[in-house]
Amino acid sequence: MAFAQLSGYIISMIITRSEIPEMKCRAIPCLVLRFTPLAIIFLLFASPIRAGDATPQSRLAALQSRVAKRDFAGDKLRLDLVAFTRQQVGMLHYLAAIDILRHVPSPLDALDAREIDAEDRKMLALPDIVAYFRAHGRAVAHIAFNSDSSLVATSGWDNVVHLHKLGGKEPVSFAKIDGSPSGIAFHPDGKLLATGCGDTRVIVWNLSTNPPKEEYRLSGHKNRPFVVAYSPTGKMFASGCYDPVLRVLKFDDPNPEVWAVLANEKTVSLGIASLAFSHDGKHLVAGSHIGKESLRVWEVSGKFLNEKTLNAFRARTVACSPTEPIFAFAGDDETVQLMRIGAERVEKLHAIRAHTGKNLPPIVKALAFAPDGRNLATAGQDKQVRLWSVTTGKQSAMWTLPIEPRALAFASDGRHLAIVAGDGTVLVLRLGALLPARP
Repeated sequence: MAFAQLSGYIISMIITRSEIPEMKCRAIPCLVLRFTPLAIIFLLFASPIRAGDATPQSRLAALQSRVAKRDFAGDKLRLDLVAFTRQQVGMLHYLAAIDILRHVPSPLDALDAREIDAEDRKMLALPDIVAYFRAHGRAVAHIAFNSDSSLVATSGWDNVVHLHKLGGKEPVSFAKIDGSPSGIAFHPDGKLLATGCGDTRVIVWNLSTNPPKEEYRLSGHKNRPFVVAYSPTGKMFASGCYDPVLRVLKFDDPNPEVWAVLANEKTVSLGIASLAFSHDGKHLVAGSHIGKESLRVWEVSGKFLNEKTLNAFRARTVACSPTEPIFAFAGDDETVQLMRIGAERVEKLHAIRAHTGKNLPPIVKALAFAPDGRNLATAGQDKQVRLWSVTTGKQSAMWTLPIEPRALAFASDGRHLAIVAGDGTVLVLRLGALLPARP
């Protein structure tokens, strides 16, 4: 095992939880490091940092050293770790950095359940809840955190995209922009937000201004875009619709360039409803609104869009692991399937009977992988949110809500899960006690 990954695991093993007295919130997992002499020797001498040595391994070691010293003042350490994880997406050191980031205070740690109305707390009856707020006048369709979890964005059936700032005892409204129930996607650097419009366009918003301003208008679809997605590096962008079914753009230059378009297809699936790039950005996975053979996987690392041959699967919702070539999908029924993308074929890992329901499909409403790829969250018609081990396919936690959940998103700290509901509300759960450090 490489030094950076092994030392990341050792850091995780010697971390215990405590309170951060200077932050006025409860149950905040943080660092109290108890080093053995062997651990100190390992960290200091196994990979010495030399002047001018700026390799990913040395940078990770330097970040580990700052974590060991609890250098949390000013939030710079966390932001440096977030930047490092973005640069290491799909590479060896990404997982070690994510493991460490879980133990560094984040903006969501300041959320305080006591700020939730007492009647709402009683109605929700969720011991892990730390925030509850109304983001939309109608049902919420999608939710996403930016890379450093300082912003959360939602899109709703009121044709509004609502952004909230995080870092205080409760989320604070930052901006409302014209949108639609279409998907939303933050650029990996957190400075841009892509939203589908009520017409046929996708608009990319610059979030460095208040209010946000339009950075790009991306046209080309004939109908309202249903979903949008950035690749992990932000160099590719995809949007799905009824026609063209798929548009893929490259952002290598300042101006986006159309790289691939699927239009006028004679296929058994129609209307891409969900899109996700693989952890290394080499594959794009899609599910569709209509069709029995609606799971599709394309290679996007070559010169052309190349579709992989799959068995026939019904897929409406898809999600990709941020750490491995694994993805999850759900169709109309209660099953969630986990698959691995191999060099030659796509292989089945687990089939999970995740939720129950008697209403019109889909029964499984949403999927979301935790940042370290170890856990998968699912939401269903049964008004439940469940947490599953990706390795074993076994359930590790469950929450029952008073209203049906519609979408899910993990914060980058891996310790907070946001849930949006059909009544326009957003809930945030704190999962610190449920997600132990990677052994």
